[in-house]
Amino acid sequence: MSSDVREAAAGQPEDQGVQPLQEWVTPEERLLLRFYRQLDQGEQAFMRRAIEALATRDSPR
Repeated sequence: MSSDVREAAAGQPEDQGVQPLQEWVTPEERLLLRFYRQLDQGEQAFMRRAIEALATRDSPR
């Protein structure tokens, strides 16, 4: 039995009558999503900035 779940994709249509696009996420990604959603707006903003900084910094040579 697979433990993968489907989650709404970030680029879903804005029309509320349209079914959102879906993509598969791993159990680890699902835990991260659950954790993120439990944060308040300020904590979410902090996490977004931290992740963006990690993703955009130069890789070590």
